[in-house]
Parts: sequence; structure tokens; C-alpha cells
Amino acid sequence: MILFVSFRVRRKKAKVENYVEEVVPRYTLDDFRRFFRMTRDTFEVICQQLGTVLPGYQTARPSGRPAIPLQNQLMIFLWYIGSLEPLCRIGDRFNVTEFSVLRIRRRICKMLLRHFKSKYIKWPDGQDQQTVMNAFREKKEFPLVIGALDSTHIQIRPPKEHPQTYVNRKGYHSIVLQCVCREDMRFTHCFAGWPGSCHDSRVLKNTDLFQNAQHLCQGGHLIGDGGFPLKEWLMTPFRDNGHLTNRQKHYNYCLSSTRQVIERSFGLLKGRFRRLQNIDVCTVQVAVELCISGCILHNICILQADELDDYFNDNQGQMQNRHVVFLDNDAAGILKRDRISQHLP
Repeated sequence: MILFVSFRVRRKKAKVENYVEEVVPRYTLDDFRRFFRMTRDTFEVICQQLGTVLPGYQTARPSGRPAIPLQNQLMIFLWYIGSLEPLCRIGDRFNVTEFSVLRIRRRICKMLLRHFKSKYIKWPDGQDQQTVMNAFREKKEFPLVIGALDSTHIQIRPPKEHPQTYVNRKGYHSIVLQCVCREDMRFTHCFAGWPGSCHDSRVLKNTDLFQNAQHLCQGGHLIGDGGFPLKEWLMTPFRDNGHLTNRQKHYNYCLSSTRQVIERSFGLLKGRFRRLQNIDVCTVQVAVELCISGCILHNICILQADELDDYFNDNQGQMQNRHVVFLDNDAAGILKRDRISQHLP
């Protein structure tokens, strides 16, 4: 009977005690940045802003235990999105259950998407748009650029529904994250969730950006690679058929050099928030929420001058489908591209 009772008694799981209260305060600035993927100053800014909207989201823990402090919640979320550690290890470190980690992930994502997305991921307009154009032109003299467009693949767990549609050309399951960034690597438009088997141009045509780009660009244009259609508002390279003129080659070089900023943006995003290299969650919707939440935090960090070279991930999984021969180029775009190529210094 004694043995039976001893097996039936639920044993308390060993966890790290007082990690946030005693260990984190002793971290150096570099240690804090390394573990939480941002500086202490940036962390405090985000924590303060989340505090203004927290009351509508805060709930008591199960069994009537006190609510987890906001600072702890943000640390848990940053540790989760900044690493590839399993939930059990994160829960042990912060002395919470795995369910609490999931609950905090859901809560912080909801707060970021509802209250901070429109504030930090926004299209440049007015004088700001001219500032962006001038900054892009300083790179390689490519005129009227208000953003660089590209896609990257986010590896995910095979979804329960139609998993084969999410297999990309490299053979793993992914969703497409398509973004526009400005000259300082901040994202100005983000769209995520389409299956990894979809071509970049198809993803673009199903975004609000494609429908409103003519109005948003106001005579300027985005720049993209050969996976996108040539439009009056989207400049792409001349297709290299082996007979390009020197003028066309120079145009391609200037465009490619200017649009490298979006590749650096993705490299910084995935290097800082390593969970985006492989999101192992149950649903595509949760993966999308984590992608956009990462983009929001990415922009906040850049605004706080928290962009460090050691975060960059050169092998960030960027992959475009280049097997499509015909793209829906328009006449206005062709004329504009020829005009720009003729006037590039």
C-alpha cells in the first residue's frame, strides 16, 4: 500500500528558482543582449509600452496563483522567439509550466499584432517617402525607390491539412514571408502564410499591396528580383538571355546592389529571432502570428538603434522559385525600366 501511494503522489517538478529575480540582474549588458536578443534599454521600452495595454489581457494563473509579472512574461516570450529551445526547458528556466509558456506566447503575440503592428509596420508617406527615396539613391544612384521587396521561407511543422502544398523546392515544409523594407532595414509591409510551394509573384498578387501599390508608390516604385512581375510601381532586372547590353547590365547591377537591404533585413530578422528559422507549432496561423510579431520587434529594435552585426544570419533560408518563364509584365513598366537604365550614371 505504501508503494502504491508513493507512485500515486504527484511529485513537484524541479525548476530553476528565482531566475528572473536573482540571476538576470547579474547579467552583463552583453549577456542580457545575447540571451534576450536585444539590449536592456530596448527591453525596457517594449515592456513599458506593453504595460499600457496589459490590463485587458492579464488574467490570474490556474488555481488562483498570482499573475506572472509583465517583465517575466516578456522575458519568456523573447527567450522563446529568440531560441530553438523546447517548451519544457523554457518553463523550467522561468519556473512556469509549459502551458504557461504557450499562454504567454499567445498573449504577447495578440498584444503586438493588435496594438503595435500599425504603429511600427507602416508605409512611408509624405516627406518620409522622399527621405526614403533619397537614402536609397545614395547607394547606387537608383532613382525613386521607396522600398525593396522580397520573400523568404519559414520552415514549419507539416500541417494537418494539405501538407503536400507546403513543401517547397528544397523539400521541406514552409510558409512564405513576403516583405517590403526601407533603407534602414525596417519593414514597411509584411505578409505571411502562403504555402512554400507558391511562387513569389502569386503570393504578391494575393496581397493588399498588389491592389494598392499604384496609389501607395505615388510615382515611385519598389525594386524586386526576377521572381516578380515588372510593373510601373515595381522595377525588376532585365532577364539575362546572354545578349544584354552594357547599359542593361549596369542597370541590373545597380538594382541588385540597392535591393540587398531586404536580404540583410531577413538575415537580421532570422538571426535575432532564431525561432523563425524553424517554427514547430501546431497550426499555420500560430506560425504566421509569430512571423509578424518578430517583424514588429525587429522594427522596434532598429528604431532603438539596436541592430548588431553578430545577429546576422547569412544562411537565413531565403529561397525564390525562378522556374517561371513568363511573368505578367506591363508596358508602362517596360518603358519606365528602359528610361531608368538610360539615365543611370
